[in-house]
Amino acid sequence: MTFIALALSALLAVGGSAQTGVLDIYFIDTEGGKATFFKSPSGETLMIDTGFAGLDTPNPDKEPGRDAARIADVAKIAGVKQIDTLLVSHFHGDHVGGVARLTDVLPVRVFVDHGPAVQDVEPLRQKVGDYSEYWAAAFAKGQHRVVAPGDTIPAKDLAITVVQALGKSIERPGEPNPHCQGVQERQGGNPEDTASVGVVVQYGKFRYANFGDLPWNMELQLLCPTNRVGTLDVYEAARHGNEPSPAVYAMAPRVAIYGNGARKGGGPAPLKAFRASPGLEDIWQRHKNIPGGA
Repeated sequence: MTFIALALSALLAVGGSAQTGVLDIYFIDTEGGKATFFKSPSGETLMIDTGFAGLDTPNPDKEPGRDAARIADVAKIAGVKQIDTLLVSHFHGDHVGGVARLTDVLPVRVFVDHGPAVQDVEPLRQKVGDYSEYWAAAFAKGQHRVVAPGDTIPAKDLAITVVQALGKSIERPGEPNPHCQGVQERQGGNPEDTASVGVVVQYGKFRYANFGDLPWNMELQLLCPTNRVGTLDVYEAARHGNEPSPAVYAMAPRVAIYGNGARKGGGPAPLKAFRASPGLEDIWQRHKNIPGGA
């Protein structure tokens, strides 16, 4: 099976009254990591996360890692030769791991993150309070920007708003969320998941959201007692399609997408929870999930 066949290229043709043309979104199977590629009608590109480093690579010193190669294949399909903006939601290896190899095959103009890592993760040589050598070497090849809730990320044709970062949520009014009633907090997530950058990407009336690995309690912070995100067409489920809090029902996505693996995310409990979401038309999984039977 080729890299292209393994890369689930789901093209969503969407538009609105103020735009013409098509926004293409490719959801790339990194088998339990995340990598989502956008090409706007003007040809500008946005990448959110890059999957793992070096998996299934026969010659790691000479070839891009598995996930970087899949991203490069998708860029070829999309007819682009660079990534204009690369947003890393947080510094875990299944989200940022592919960066070093990716920048060897595709130049990146602007790197975006939440600021220095807040958790020591050995595979990336991260130190609390500082950037890892791994990531710093990558963003030295282009411009680097740190974002906070309420910031916007420039991109032609797209409105990209940061709604969550470093454990803080955007401060703006929202509609009361009835799905918050009686929902209890759970044991907190790890520091780096909690720091995840969450964004809403809008093209015309089409709205997409990706919150990285935002934990259950951070979902409640963002969406309770009022929903500060609004409604969505596509929600790329946090935590690889693990069980969402009922608070996400207020976003009423038409499609929920899991960045899952064979045994990571997407099991029976989240499938049942997402199917209860009002207005849901479908659930898409990037990889066959064995416990979920889907």
